[in-house]
Amino acid sequence: MIARNLSDACPTLSTSLSNKSVELPTDIVREIFETTARNFPRTGAKLAGLCKRTQYWMEWIIYETVVLDHPPTRTSAFLRTIDARPAEFFYQRVKNLYLSYTLTLDEAQKILSVCSGLTHLTCWAQSSQRPGWLLPLLSSSTLTRLSIKLDMLKPRGPLFMFSDKIFQGLTHLEIVCPPPVNTGMSVDWTALMELPKLKHFIIGNLFSRDHFYLLPIIRGLLDAPASLEVLAILSKDPQMLEALDCQEFNDPRLVIFPRFNWPLDLPTYWKNLYIGELDAWEPSAQKGMKQRLERSQRVRRELIHYYQR
Repeated sequence: MIARNLSDACPTLSTSLSNKSVELPTDIVREIFETTARNFPRTGAKLAGLCKRTQYWMEWIIYETVVLDHPPTRTSAFLRTIDARPAEFFYQRVKNLYLSYTLTLDEAQKILSVCSGLTHLTCWAQSSQRPGWLLPLLSSSTLTRLSIKLDMLKPRGPLFMFSDKIFQGLTHLEIVCPPPVNTGMSVDWTALMELPKLKHFIIGNLFSRDHFYLLPIIRGLLDAPASLEVLAILSKDPQMLEALDCQEFNDPRLVIFPRFNWPLDLPTYWKNLYIGELDAWEPSAQKGMKQRLERSQRVRRELIHYYQR
């Protein structure tokens, strides 16, 4: 394949390439490597090992999405990389960051202090001992997708509002472990309905004993004159599911899953995120699209039946 250009990209390959070749500009050769790495996610690391030029190209892809969960050795390796590279390296390259509940607060803070150019952040790190720790790290963020626990952004006590500027640019928002009723954290949920760009909202896990107070908020989000396309609820509580099954919540945009990794098991879920074969928001988006299509087809059939009578 395009022997001369691959030889230019990585001189060590020259001995194994044919003398017949076609010259292409370097940017075309780079595009070939990048297209290969994106279409076959497992190949990026191998291509990076060919030479310094391909290493530079592949690092933009390899570090674009960072997923830190099991095994803990991956987190340890990434922390060592942070110590070995300038902060600018991570600011420029890391755009999608997943920090699962296996990370400590100190680890999460160290990682987020350099990964400051994110467009998507999932952060479930252990944080109960220092509520409000995350907000200063996101003060200048350009996030469009965010998955967090609310106490990471504000200490308990004062009213939590979604009017902070970090929410104004979000198209995707997930609230993990929403505060139960009668806790020390008060939330102005109604402000969610005024977020200008919100298209995809996920909340869970919900339990009847703690979260029935959210049912009017869920209905309000569905009624709000906004661009909401998917509202996903994570719950397997029978009473909560029964409440959401009533006519009041009959809306094709409302998606219900029993857990965040549905339908995959946890190891497969994190692995697929890591190798780029899964977008965390895609399962609920696909189900919402399917439900809207089914609703549209059903209405069409009803109209045809009505006019044929």
